[in-house]
Amino acid sequence: MHNSNSIQILFDRGTIVIKNLPPGLEPENCAWDNRTNNWRARGMYYSDVIRWLDFKEFSYKDQVPRFIKLNAKLNFDYNLHYYQKEGLNAWIDAKFRGCVILPTGSGKSFLAIKAIQKVNASTLIILPTLDLMNQWYDLVSEVFNQEIGILGGGYHQIEDITVTTYDSALNHADVYGDRFSLLIFDEVHHLPAEHYSQIAEMCIAPHRLGLTATYYRMDGYHGKLDRLIGPVVYKKDIHDLKGSHLSDFEIERIKVDLTPREKLEYDKNELIYEDFIKETGYKFHGPDLEKFLAEVNLKPNARKALLAKFKMKTIILNAARKLDVLESLLKLHAKDRIIIFTENNELVYSISCEFLIPALTHQTKTIERKQILKKFRNGEYSVLVTSKVLNEGVDVPEANVAIILSGSSSPREYLQRLGRILRKREDKQAVLYEIVTKGTREVQVSYRRRKSHAS
Repeated sequence: MHNSNSIQILFDRGTIVIKNLPPGLEPENCAWDNRTNNWRARGMYYSDVIRWLDFKEFSYKDQVPRFIKLNAKLNFDYNLHYYQKEGLNAWIDAKFRGCVILPTGSGKSFLAIKAIQKVNASTLIILPTLDLMNQWYDLVSEVFNQEIGILGGGYHQIEDITVTTYDSALNHADVYGDRFSLLIFDEVHHLPAEHYSQIAEMCIAPHRLGLTATYYRMDGYHGKLDRLIGPVVYKKDIHDLKGSHLSDFEIERIKVDLTPREKLEYDKNELIYEDFIKETGYKFHGPDLEKFLAEVNLKPNARKALLAKFKMKTIILNAARKLDVLESLLKLHAKDRIIIFTENNELVYSISCEFLIPALTHQTKTIERKQILKKFRNGEYSVLVTSKVLNEGVDVPEANVAIILSGSSSPREYLQRLGRILRKREDKQAVLYEIVTKGTREVQVSYRRRKSHAS
């Protein structure tokens, strides 16, 4: 072994610094920092740096990890379902790195608790919303016989097991990136976003677990997760668990006609839109959309096309016969627990006023939101209407009927909305209604979002 005791490894604001390395060497995944005249690597490459130094048989002083052994004791124990066991074991076999894909309602959080117990070292659990953070805090506090930390929502309490949001984790990764041995990313499909990926890059944690029901992103950025977390090590979809570990469910698609007046207005605007497409060859997505938006203020016909597209969408969203069907479904399922999903807040509030239904949007204050969800769970409210805030991160096992009045073409959104009604309850039969306007572009949108294992 080389007598290079002066070599030091330090953690510095999300990076690993190697001091006093003999000249002529270039450590793996490192870059030379001219400001400090040292080699530097992103925090996530800490284990690689250690392996490289050991391979070179250098002695060194490692001042990086602040991991704490947990000696984790559970207040109560539980048995995992077969698929949870398989997912956990697959993750362990992959050297405690990788992503597990399981449907909403299948108990991903209980798999995560067993993962914490297995690693038995300081753990950071990262969630996309404050609601989810609070749910996990309650669960982890109930299960583990120790103080649980919380970072976010006005709290800054770091413990050996801490829950946080993606936003708070990003803001503090430079400080706490050396503190945790295990990172658990719930709804891990959020992580590849440009800024959030820095959380994984700035942390040294050798153990990483990603959990989600909707792994694949339309932008293809889920490919980054192999590097940030590890590969997909286990996957089950809704149909694998339907009826046994998730509620049995049906999907019904109801097609409605536009009224003659709506149809006339829709066709008129579609003609304007189609003429522009034929003239320019542009499509209203991807790079073509960027070109189009750049020309909106320069070409009168481009602006007309944009307005026509907006009017078409407005007609689809507010189609009168959709609301007629909604009224019929509310009567049909008067004894059920129903969530109505729409694409925008304006329609949420319109439905809320017309049918006297509580509304939940991103504008709903936290206290009011908690009260509405509590009353929905205990049966005081039987129906909720929302836009996107219930797509993920809210546990509403009592819900058994979902009605999609409008939505995006995203399969992820579709799966998330279906997942809201699939938590297992005795004798529960779930049903999802999708109401689509015939003879409009909404039919194609519906088809694209159903290109998943859910339908």
